Amino acid sequence: MAEPASAAASEVLDTSACFALLENEPGAQDVECALLTAKAGRLELHASFVTLTEVEYIITQERNALDAAQAIAKMKAWPLRWHYADETLCSEAAKLKAAHKVSFADAFVAATAKRLNATLVHKDPEFSALGGSIKLHALPPKAMPAARHS
Repeated sequence: MAEPASAAASEVLDTSACFALLENEPGAQDVECALLTAKAGRLELHASFVTLTEVEYIITQERNALDAAQAIAKMKAWPLRWHYADETLCSEAAKLKAAHKVSFADAFVAATAKRLNATLVHKDPEFSALGGSIKLHALPPKAMPAARHS
């Protein structure tokens, strides 16, 4: 008999995890594996609305609006559920922001993970401050560019 969907593990992808896959950074394989596992029904995969905003503005600033729209379309095709703010999520994000040194956007991502009792998949060292509040899965950091010598 198949396991009910509610018994599946649950993860929330942070913006940094999405960028890992979009930009083929270290950790991309972990995110791709999560997407495949979610597609197979063995993982509930989620993301916060703020990730859509962050991906769009970062890619627009670094490249252009067309590339940003293509990245958003790709992400919206992923087998995950997008979560939008309601009053309760705003309150939880505010509490996390007040208690920990996290950005406004990261507070919403963390609040989403906390609400779902999900593991937060990320590359952002800022989340380590939340270790006692939510489950974390840190992806490998982005490789640092080699120093240039004159």
